[in-house]
Amino acid sequence: MLKRLFLIAMVVLTALTACKENETISRRYPCRFHFYREMHPTSLMFSAYSSPGTYVFVWTKIEVDVKKGTSYRYVYVQSNDGKTPTESNLINTQIEANVPYMLGASNEMGLIVGCTNFNGPVAYDRICPNCVGVYPLQWMGNRQQVLCNNCKRVYDLETAAITSGAEGDPLMRYMVSLDNLRLTVSN
Repeated sequence: MLKRLFLIAMVVLTALTACKENETISRRYPCRFHFYREMHPTSLMFSAYSSPGTYVFVWTKIEVDVKKGTSYRYVYVQSNDGKTPTESNLINTQIEANVPYMLGASNEMGLIVGCTNFNGPVAYDRICPNCVGVYPLQWMGNRQQVLCNNCKRVYDLETAAITSGAEGDPLMRYMVSLDNLRLTVSN
């Protein structure tokens, strides 16, 4: 009987935790992003996922080679360390080409992926959630915060909360996970 009550309690706690997690996930913009380890094993994105205090901006862009009549998709990754050059990852395999690249509000502004000190891996939209237009957030100060140059709000990457500026919504958060195959950000 005691075992049965314990199991029921564990199921209820797991369900409540899952509900709480889903409440914080933004659904304002669709987000579906996969980045494969096998194709990009040294990417800064993988180390940011598991290194507390490390964050990266991630965005995609399609570049056209007019002479060849072809287009190429790139995934760019910029570290918050202020030293490492922006990483350019050519998406050139069939499995990657079939992935939908919907990085929240704008593929060209993208996401912030990283690891907090107390709550583990996180992914946020890189646009200001409080501005009517689509304004990209920029690294600020010690690069543990981001700034909207439009409204001047400063957001803390540890908590997603506004630390300076007018009151408003926290950063838009997405689910993020990493397995042996890929890093996934979604809502």
